[in-house]
Amino acid sequence: MKKLYSLIKACMSNDMSLFKIKTNKNNKRSKFFPIFIALFLMFMIWGSANTMFEKLYPMHLSHILLSLFVFSICIMTFFEGIYKSGPLIFNCKDDQLLLSLPIKRSTVFFVRVFKFYLFELLFNSLFLLPIMISYIRWADSITWTYYLTSIIMLLLLPIIPIVLSCIIGVITSSISSKFKFKNLAQIVLSMIFLIGIMLASYNMDSIFNYIVKHSTSINDLIIKIYYPAGIYTKLVVDFNILDLLIFILVNIVIFVLSIIILGKFYFKINSRLKNISTSKKKIKVDNLTIKSKSQLRSLISKEINTFINTPVLIINAGFALVIYILISIVIAIKFNSFIPILTNEFGLDKNIIMNNLSIVIFILISLTAFMTSITNSLISLEGRNIRILKSLPIKTKTILLGKVLAPLLITTPIFLIGDIILFITTKISILEIILLILLSILIPLVSHFIGIIINLKYPKLDWESTTEVVKQSTSSFISVLIGMILFALSVYIIIKLIGNISSIIILLSATIIFIIIDIILYIYLINRGVKDFNNLNV
Repeated sequence: MKKLYSLIKACMSNDMSLFKIKTNKNNKRSKFFPIFIALFLMFMIWGSANTMFEKLYPMHLSHILLSLFVFSICIMTFFEGIYKSGPLIFNCKDDQLLLSLPIKRSTVFFVRVFKFYLFELLFNSLFLLPIMISYIRWADSITWTYYLTSIIMLLLLPIIPIVLSCIIGVITSSISSKFKFKNLAQIVLSMIFLIGIMLASYNMDSIFNYIVKHSTSINDLIIKIYYPAGIYTKLVVDFNILDLLIFILVNIVIFVLSIIILGKFYFKINSRLKNISTSKKKIKVDNLTIKSKSQLRSLISKEINTFINTPVLIINAGFALVIYILISIVIAIKFNSFIPILTNEFGLDKNIIMNNLSIVIFILISLTAFMTSITNSLISLEGRNIRILKSLPIKTKTILLGKVLAPLLITTPIFLIGDIILFITTKISILEIILLILLSILIPLVSHFIGIIINLKYPKLDWESTTEVVKQSTSSFISVLIGMILFALSVYIIIKLIGNISSIIILLSATIIFIIIDIILYIYLINRGVKDFNNLNV
């Protein structure tokens, strides 16, 4: 047990930087920013839950809403876990060190999964704690059993989503390890799983409509769909110590069995992933020619290679781009079915939407761009090699520009493909097409600037797995949150303006605004960003 504790402590010492506060004499305020963001997010969730509980309280359905919240958070944990399960468990930097120690291999695998569990527990707490606190005010009755049940549920609810996402991670990693191009195979398989899950959940609206209409039998339905969420509601309304003990036992058994079963495949898959296949082709050199590249071009090539060779980064940042292409294709095929969705969601008149289709494309571009943040981990991915990069005879400004321009070269062609499909479908004017193409460059550029600036503020250079950088770092969390806020603000302004101002004026104004934002962010990057980069230390 002492060895296990020491191993867990060692593996966790450099992780969970999202929740770690580092002192910095030059920037004392910035160390409190992650806490402020977390508290702000929890306050917003508490406020939203409070409003919804208030509406259902007169009907005495607060406990049903509680079960829906828990069910939704578990689904979110499952989706979020798919991104990181494979890369976080497999092919970590400390594998050779740990496996050379006199430690059971099952123990090593347990520590990997436990680290995964701990992060998801902290992640879930950001959402579950405010909801559980909000429920206290609107519950029909609260006893000490509610607090006991909530604490146990908070600890155990992540287990089943984690186990399911680990199974998918093992499957994708197992299949991809048999291919020559392992990263490409893993990316494709992960994308197929995620897209398949999205397609399977396409009819979730009808399920929730059924739940609302049949509120009296809602708890039984949720138990059939997802046992933990249903049993939580049952324990809150009618506490039974036997049900609680059964739930605890079920989760422990599932967790232990998953460790035992998946652990048998773990080392076989990991060894195959680490194999480096050598080419047997003979290389004949007659006249050797060495081609030189400019510094900026070489740095861009380096960053593109980093992106291509980091599957979790491609899946995390590229998934929104893939969805953009798929949505463009779906709109092209079922254009008439797409319009009613917009009228129902935003409450806009059909004629207003038909006369402002370019604004719809603008909203899709904004959503994809702000949800695609490649640069928020590019500094951190340098790891300890940051010293080598800083020692090169290259200006810091050039290094940072390379990290911004490379993602722009990745995202721009994909945006243009989706744009062309939408342009053909909507048949908008030439001026609108030009403005939307400009926005397809300017808006992602804002996201890239923000990502690199945030990553310079909150770097994680002492990582063991790329997943820790891409999915578990402070910079990735803050960048995504800022992107969500900017998108929500953009949509709010557009909805207020659409129908009152012509679409061309809105697009032209947006183009000017994003040009100004890009210029401001560029100036900040080459001044303050250069100083932050020069101060980086491992």
